[in-house]
Amino acid sequence: MKKTIEELQRYLREIASFSLPKYKELPSVELYMEQVLSFVNGALSSLHPNSEKALTSFMVNNYVKAKLIDEPVKKRYSRDQIGYLIGICLLKSTLTISDVSVLLDMDEGVSPSKERLYAFFCDLETGILSDMAKKTSSRVEEIAKRHKLESGRKGKNADQNAADSLGLLALHLAIQAQANKLLSQYIIEALRQNAPVDREKAVASGKDEKKLESEGKKEAKRLAEEKEESKAKESKMAKAEKKKKQKEEKAELKKAKKQGKI
Repeated sequence: MKKTIEELQRYLREIASFSLPKYKELPSVELYMEQVLSFVNGALSSLHPNSEKALTSFMVNNYVKAKLIDEPVKKRYSRDQIGYLIGICLLKSTLTISDVSVLLDMDEGVSPSKERLYAFFCDLETGILSDMAKKTSSRVEEIAKRHKLESGRKGKNADQNAADSLGLLALHLAIQAQANKLLSQYIIEALRQNAPVDREKAVASGKDEKKLESEGKKEAKRLAEEKEESKAKESKMAKAEKKKKQKEEKAELKKAKKQGKI
């Protein structure tokens, strides 16, 4: 349990000091898909300690279809598009694509400058994230001190008590997140009537992102299986060809011996 608490404290310190790349730090040249994925996933890697990818090519294509970001020009994405992708990646765990679209439609009302919009979002994201991490860290510190004290007294229930406290903390955070999400969705629903028709239609006509992601994974799995099956067939044919060649060589050798050539 001590190790678990220490790892949690380390993660909270990392989150408290987390920062998104500034607008000027976003690529100034347009990037191809793989370069975009590498940059965005790298920028958000601290938030995903389990090596989970925040962004995939399938997601990007889905966001383009839903008109959350502009279509790439000659398969390349601009600095502004990359900034939007970072924002969408951070919001998608809480909001649906349809909800995100409502908020994005308010961009022009906030500022016509993409640089200012991105800076505004980054300040909100990092500020709230840092504040929550610090508050949570204080609670974890109390749990750590109590665990150390109980362990020093050779308390049999030190680990269990710490686990219970961490579980209660996780529950508190989950309920808080659920409440925030509920209120956010209510406000967004109230604003939905003012959303542009074209984007709302694009979102409404599209399939649910999770379903699309699932279909994408199934398709990738099917293609991988076909590739493996093709390799297996090629290997089998190669073995058969090799066996046939060896048989022919043996026959030639046997024939040569009979003719006294060997």
